[in-house]
Amino acid sequence: MKKFLIQSVKYLLIIALLWAVYFLLYANFHQVDKDLYRSGQLRSFNMGYFVKKHKIKSILNLRGGYAKGKTPDSWYLDEIAFAKEHNVSHIDYGIGDRMLITLEQMEEIVALMKKAPKPLLIHCKAGADRTSLVSALYLYAIKKDKKADRAISIVYGHFPWLGSKTYFMDRSFENYKIVHPLKGNS
Repeated sequence: MKKFLIQSVKYLLIIALLWAVYFLLYANFHQVDKDLYRSGQLRSFNMGYFVKKHKIKSILNLRGGYAKGKTPDSWYLDEIAFAKEHNVSHIDYGIGDRMLITLEQMEEIVALMKKAPKPLLIHCKAGADRTSLVSALYLYAIKKDKKADRAISIVYGHFPWLGSKTYFMDRSFENYKIVHPLKGNS
């Protein structure tokens, strides 16, 4: 029994390590459709690869900009510099992943996505919670996809259980759907 437990822990650690490497190298990068990609925070070593490969024309940063009077984080400065150097539109719209997102905020995000040059890349820190909500909003509000809920999934690292307050992303999306019901079949 002890040997079995040790083996099980080893396998779980290997899986956790592979998952961490995946998130570091690939930044939870996924294609939503031909006009939208989603990811976690890209870094200077992988940003060029993804932006060039997928011909990204704009980035929607859901982590927000930086507060006046505070020194911006290096990731933010790198992202701004990269966007400017490569003529990629950069949009900051910060939302929290552990709070209810207002209807007004979600409508503003949808409007930003409609106007942004395509293909658009949306990202938050890990690409799991805020990015899931905004991907679902894109599919639902812009593409009129009644199955947009699939964008808010554990597949992308969204885990709203066991006391996690990230369930606010699910609840925010449900609130949006109540106010903006889709008509017809999709």
